[in-house]
Amino acid sequence: MKITAFYIAEELGLKGIKAAYAGALLQETPSELFYRLDEDRYMYAFDYGAVVFANLDDTDISKNLALLLPLCEHPLPEKIREDLEIVHRPDAQIDFGFDALVVPLLSVDVIKIAMLNAAHSVAMDFYSFRADELLSEIRRFTDQMETDGSIRISRKNMLRFIGRTLNSKNRVVQNLFIFDAPDLTWEDEYLDRIHRGLARTFEIPTRFKEVEYTFKVVEDNLSVFRELYLHRESSKLEWIIIILICIEVFDLILSKII
Repeated sequence: MKITAFYIAEELGLKGIKAAYAGALLQETPSELFYRLDEDRYMYAFDYGAVVFANLDDTDISKNLALLLPLCEHPLPEKIREDLEIVHRPDAQIDFGFDALVVPLLSVDVIKIAMLNAAHSVAMDFYSFRADELLSEIRRFTDQMETDGSIRISRKNMLRFIGRTLNSKNRVVQNLFIFDAPDLTWEDEYLDRIHRGLARTFEIPTRFKEVEYTFKVVEDNLSVFRELYLHRESSKLEWIIIILICIEVFDLILSKII
């Protein structure tokens, strides 16, 4: 069974999906919808912008993505994709390959766990890309400091950059729950093994720590830039006060002379 995950937008409207899709809704929470489209075909949609298909060919996937596009907020110019194949072998042990999962027992819950982890993976790809993007902008400012001894950025652009950074970090923090173990693994050792194994295969914990560290570096740099900017504004204010005092003194001297 082929599992195909996409990260298509920064936010996906689940209410619109629920109204538009006629498939059997197997699970609904405020943050996700799990559908059976046909007898052995599934779709898993998440409000943080990921959607996963199971056992659909590329043509059907394209049709479904076209239906989802109007329901997206801040769609990505290029979709992030992850593929995984589930191989059912009754006489085999659970095995985690580079892009394949071998299982002795294939059920809807196994498919759901695989789709969930594929969604986590594309979400981490997006967060990694966003963190690296912010870090690149930070490097541009630090290069200016190294070569020119100053930062050429206006107050408005500084606030925009800080806002963009905080929004990105808040989005990651807001979606931290997506990396928790799903409820159905708590009392099922078989499903728990599959979930933990897929999380290791996709390197979810490692990649999350890398994103977290990158945001920490960006925040530390922003603190330095903010201090430098405030110092520059304070220096301007001091010069304005000095000039006003000089004008006042000069005016007083002139009044005495005249």
